[in-house]
This record gives sequence, C-alpha cells and structure tokens, in this order.
Amino acid sequence: MNNRRYKQSGVGLIEVMLAIVILSIGFLAAAKMQVEGMRYSQSAYFLSQANLMLRDMSDRMRANRQGVLDGHYDNAATVAGTVPPACANAGNKCTPAQIAQNDIHAWSKYLHAPANAVNFIPLLPSSDKTQAQGAISLDATTGVYDISVQWSDLNIDAQETRTLSVQLTP
Repeated sequence: MNNRRYKQSGVGLIEVMLAIVILSIGFLAAAKMQVEGMRYSQSAYFLSQANLMLRDMSDRMRANRQGVLDGHYDNAATVAGTVPPACANAGNKCTPAQIAQNDIHAWSKYLHAPANAVNFIPLLPSSDKTQAQGAISLDATTGVYDISVQWSDLNIDAQETRTLSVQLTP
C-alpha cells in the first residue's frame, strides 16, 4: 500500500464565502459612513445659512440705529405675506420705521415664499413639528436684543429643532 499524502490544491467554497461576507460588511460600513457624512454636511450647510440670516439682520439693525432705538424691531418675527413699504420700491427716502418694515420683509423672504413664487426653496427646512422662523426679542431690563433663528434638522431618523441666536446691544 502506498501511503500517499493528499495535498489540497485550490480554494475551498467556505473560504470564498467567508471572504465575500467580510467584504460585504466592509462595503456596507463604507456606505453608511458616506450617508452619515452627507447628513452632517447638510446640517453644517443649514447652520451656515442660519448664521447668514442672523448676521444679515444684525447688520440691518446696526444700519438703522434710530429704528432700533424707536422700537421698530421689538418682538418682530418672520412671517409669510409681508410687504415692503412703498418707499422701498419708489426710490424715496424711507423713515426708520419703514426701513425696519423693509428689513423684516427681506428677512422673511429667506423662509417664506413671496407672492406668486414658483418652486420656492427656503434657506432653512421646516417640519410638521417645527416651523422655520426668525425672531427678534428685546430684554427690557438689559436693553439687549436677542436675534434667533430656528429650523428643523434630521438627527438619526428623527426631526430635531435647532436654534441659533446672537445678541445685539444698540
């Protein structure tokens, strides 16, 4: 009798299937990282848009100091259907109150569609739970304005309310 040792040649089916499973898990992990990266990128974009809105309104208020001192920005908020004052379109000189009205109108157009708008995309998203909006409030005791923006953001399969604010001292 011959005592021959048989040597395996080639790759077994179990080894091939194990390699495929390991590669599949790696590809799924890479795909999940890609999706999460896109979601974080979208959140960062919304945060930068909210920052843009806050800086825009604070600059407008600094430019219209008399309107701020007269209280024309007190407890203002973005709403749909605002209209600019007549002086803004006619090229006439506006009063501080009219400038404030125009500023709030311009600020509202970031989040609410103007009349007859088609395919309007707001700067910040809303959800059923949270409506995107900007607000200005005055702390009467300190005389400091709080300019804030809120919007809805997706956080791990759930909508979350995000808020960003700055303070302005006239």
